[in-house]
Amino acid sequence: MKMRALSILSVASMAGVLGCGGKHGSTKSTPATSDPAADKALSSAGVMPEWIDRSVAPCDDFAAYACGGFIKTAVIPPDRSSWSAIAIVSQRAEQFLHDYLENAAAGKVANDPNAQKLGDYYAACMDEGAIEKLGVTPLADYRKLISSVTNAQTAAAAVIALHRDGFSPFFGIGAGQDFADATRVIANLDQAGIGLPDRDYYFGTDGSVPATRTAYQQHMVRMFVLAGMSEAEAKTAGADAFAIETALAKLQQDQVTRRDPSAVYNKIDRKGLEKNASGFPWAKYLSELGIPSVTDISVNSTEYFTGWVKLLASEKPAALQAYLWWNVLSDSANILAKPFVEENFAMAKLLSGAKELPPRWRRCVHRVDGDLGELLAQPWVAANFSPASKAAALDLSKSVMSAMDARLTTLEWMDDATRVAAKEKLAGMALLVGYPDTWRAYDFAVSRASYAENVKAATRHDIRRNLGKIGKPVDRFDWQMTPPTVNAYYDPTLNEIALPGGQLQPPFFGATFHPAINFGDTGGGTIGHEMTHGFDDEGSQFDAKGNLRDWWSAATKAKFATATTCVENQYSNYEAVPGVKLNGKLTAGENIADIGGVKLAYEAYTAWRAAQPAGTVARTVGGMTDDQLYYLGYAQSWCSKETAAQLENQARTNPHSPAKWRINGVIVNQPGFAAAFKCAPKAAMTPDKTCAVW
Repeated sequence: MKMRALSILSVASMAGVLGCGGKHGSTKSTPATSDPAADKALSSAGVMPEWIDRSVAPCDDFAAYACGGFIKTAVIPPDRSSWSAIAIVSQRAEQFLHDYLENAAAGKVANDPNAQKLGDYYAACMDEGAIEKLGVTPLADYRKLISSVTNAQTAAAAVIALHRDGFSPFFGIGAGQDFADATRVIANLDQAGIGLPDRDYYFGTDGSVPATRTAYQQHMVRMFVLAGMSEAEAKTAGADAFAIETALAKLQQDQVTRRDPSAVYNKIDRKGLEKNASGFPWAKYLSELGIPSVTDISVNSTEYFTGWVKLLASEKPAALQAYLWWNVLSDSANILAKPFVEENFAMAKLLSGAKELPPRWRRCVHRVDGDLGELLAQPWVAANFSPASKAAALDLSKSVMSAMDARLTTLEWMDDATRVAAKEKLAGMALLVGYPDTWRAYDFAVSRASYAENVKAATRHDIRRNLGKIGKPVDRFDWQMTPPTVNAYYDPTLNEIALPGGQLQPPFFGATFHPAINFGDTGGGTIGHEMTHGFDDEGSQFDAKGNLRDWWSAATKAKFATATTCVENQYSNYEAVPGVKLNGKLTAGENIADIGGVKLAYEAYTAWRAAQPAGTVARTVGGMTDDQLYYLGYAQSWCSKETAAQLENQARTNPHSPAKWRINGVIVNQPGFAAAFKCAPKAAMTPDKTCAVW
């Protein structure tokens, strides 16, 4: 997945800190050159000339050259952890949706059958007076349920009831393709139930981890007090809940292990689940979730499911109550009264570095998108994504796919048998562009009277919809992102790439941009990136039909591993913040996709350019060659300024490298860069030793 940011209209974990967009983020427009005519030409081509820092030699530090002006002048808004090119694009979509929802709530949207439902949902979210009056009352039924836990049996009943309403104590459940047979949808059960970003936060001793762990435990106590406990009760409950989370974390797989599809696919089916985790009433669980006859089941780890069931049986009832109540309270904080929202944010800002809670309207826009996304997307698509943009993106994709096919023909480390299968996979790769052909239905009632009840209804609807896929044919056209999202993804089980309309917006993509810019950003940074995911350390384990299958020869696999090790070692030497290095194994797949995508799209651009009539492609613009524009377009799509807390958290938990290294880590491996910028041998951006997978 490209993961430019969080989905622009989704809420980040723990506090609802939003990943991008916002009216008060800014970058001062300070020209980087004294030639206004050149700047104007570059701007028309799709470059942001004011972001360039010409005091830096591009061959020394391309990220600083391409984005230095941005970084010097960008102001991270106090309610965010970063400000970036992504945020600017996201901001436009967010503002459009905000205006629409305000009008819908006021009854000012005509000829739109979805307007009332969307307006009512947004209005209920914005009704802070009604929300404040309720306090923690929306959770009263859950509190009563959890208070009835007196043993493992009643604890299991509570877990079942909570899962039915979208909470995930101990584990999670969802529908997914069978890795061994991609035509079938089965039940996937996975580890869950901890509140810190990753299992290692419970055990790590470096950087800010110990302080974060302590702050989290204090946060738990404060939340319990807000919910009505005395200080002494809250301290006991917090200690019990944290102890159970720590025990779960100890059982869970780490991030690197979870990058291996074979490690998280254990199809033990219903009989195996009931045998492996026999202390839990699985028949009742599946029946209560509306899937009583399901037999095809995979778990991420048999050891994990054996372990948490034993934990459920051995823990004292008071500790189980504390853990379950914490799971509900922390997951629900943002739909409750202001004190809960603010306390939840107090913890989240420690992890993100954001200083202020986002304004209410932004949180409500994001909530509507999360719960009614394909209704809300329809007016955005009508106004912001043209058929011409879709056609241009499809043409660009075909060019990059042709370059990939050519690369597969000559790739030295791939033998002929594997090459044939790889070409078959590329030929079968589907492409979803812009928005779904059929819009999703949201057949549940929405009222202005209760925001919390709307959220519960939306959550139950989503659970029913998701679990209802089990046992049915796979739908390759069921989008995993909403159309305004500034992001893209590749799904190996579907063998498809999705490019939401939000990704195909200026300055990332434009009908009037110089083709080199579109090829550099959308071609290399998005299409080529996602395409290579089909053949990275994860994607290479799935065949053309999406089945988890060993289709690479032993010799090819060994050579690929050697090439991958080069990338892992390269990125493991980069620091996110002083003293915290990137995890080269965790980020390997995304780094390979970044490097390969930019290389392939450059080859696609040169081939496309050669096929155009003479004189139709400008070879210089504003004093820059089109090859320079290509690399600059890619780099400027990643211009970003982040808080130190955000960078450290990303290094520990995210399979994507920080923006600086998504530029420089990629550029040092580009064979066309030295010639484009006339770099001297052994310059920082053109070292002797490079890594090449694609």
